[in-house]
Amino acid sequence: MDFALGGVSIPQLLALLLIGGLAGVLGGLLGIGGGLVMIPAMVLLLGERCFGANSFHLYKLAALTTAIVLSMRAAQRHAQARAIVPRMLKGIIPLGLVGTAVGVGVACLFTNDMTVVLRRTFGAFMLAAVAMNVWRGWRLRGVPSGPDRCPHPRRWLRIGTVVGFPAGTVAGLLGVGGGVWAVPIQHFVLGVRLPNAIANSSCMIVGLAAGAAVLKALAIAHMGDPQAPFWKGLWLAAWLAPGAM
Repeated sequence: MDFALGGVSIPQLLALLLIGGLAGVLGGLLGIGGGLVMIPAMVLLLGERCFGANSFHLYKLAALTTAIVLSMRAAQRHAQARAIVPRMLKGIIPLGLVGTAVGVGVACLFTNDMTVVLRRTFGAFMLAAVAMNVWRGWRLRGVPSGPDRCPHPRRWLRIGTVVGFPAGTVAGLLGVGGGVWAVPIQHFVLGVRLPNAIANSSCMIVGLAAGAAVLKALAIAHMGDPQAPFWKGLWLAAWLAPGAM
């Protein structure tokens, strides 16, 4: 049985719930938005058959919208644990939103047949993220953890430039929440304890994913592709979000 919305079948809808659940587990655990799980899973599950050549843009919108719900819940838990460093967010979120505008603007250059460039860029980013984490784990074997006190930053512009702007650009360009950048940069470059870095990242993603989702929806509407209207991305998010929560 197929639905009118691009011929998405009931088993595929159930698979979307499971994909959202996996993204929710990783998002809450690692402080990422879950896009690194949701987007490739939707590409493999639905491909271009359901929504045409611009389907990748819809999958990005669906992942960003789901990341808002996912990260709001995670941020609430981190706030209850008092792991968030609010003074860091003063620089991270504003410059992160600037980065999302840049990323969405660049992504708009790759539509229809050119979306293959975005897909390949996303794949390269995934491989780089995996390689970086493997190298980091190998390099830090046996290295004692840092101090128990998280530093209180004063240079909010530097923090926003190093953490927020690149994370926002990645979010706007590739549809991921940016936590895959923000967490290791905070921990290894700025010396923030890992629990605080994850908590800050979860809060950051709420703002960045919301901004990127709005801009992405407007960009998709401007494309005018009848096979891929922006509301279909929101419809996909409605199936991903329950599992993510």
